[in-house]
Amino acid sequence: MTVLQRIVLALLSAVLLLFTLELIRRRRLREEYSLLWLLTGIVVALFVIFPEVLYWISTALQLHHLTTMLMVTFLFLLMIVLHYSTVISQISERETELAQQVALLTWQLERMAQEQGLDAQALCECKVCSPEAED
Repeated sequence: MTVLQRIVLALLSAVLLLFTLELIRRRRLREEYSLLWLLTGIVVALFVIFPEVLYWISTALQLHHLTTMLMVTFLFLLMIVLHYSTVISQISERETELAQQVALLTWQLERMAQEQGLDAQALCECKVCSPEAED
């Protein structure tokens, strides 16, 4: 690994770590989801500091060409994206279920209020039941 390559990788690693920490600080990225990105930045930094480890791994895995190493890196990043895609899908499904439950509970509350002759909007002073309460 040339000096220029090590400098570029060190800068990319530092940018990744700082950007991830800044996202955590601004509460745009939760800690549980940041661990994979922090670990990736740390591993790249370790490879820059100790390039012998990278050479040893590439020899052990018989990855002697740059294109093969790039393919392995691409597959690793693809696994990260796939992991986060499954997390987003699960959260989206849960959000749909919760919205349906809120709609059902609102409908039941309004029906019970009508049966008892009460004003349904007066029973629930939340944004879900009475959107005009936001104003």
